[in-house]
Amino acid sequence: MMSKIPFGGAGEIPLVKAVVPNDEFENTIRKFGVVAACEWFGHAPDSEFTAETIKTLRERSQFDAVLDGAQS
Repeated sequence: MMSKIPFGGAGEIPLVKAVVPNDEFENTIRKFGVVAACEWFGHAPDSEFTAETIKTLRERSQFDAVLDGAQS
């Protein structure tokens, strides 16, 4: 039985406002699920790359939420 990786599934990381094409790419990963996307690119679900990708996308989502709140 495989253990569930926190924030690795489809839709588990909030989307960001797409300002540049890379935002759209990252949002696609968020929608698809980081673990599934990383596996598709040849990385193991429990790899350091997958963990770093989850961490980075979560940080960017939180940063976007802070900026959005500041602009309201």
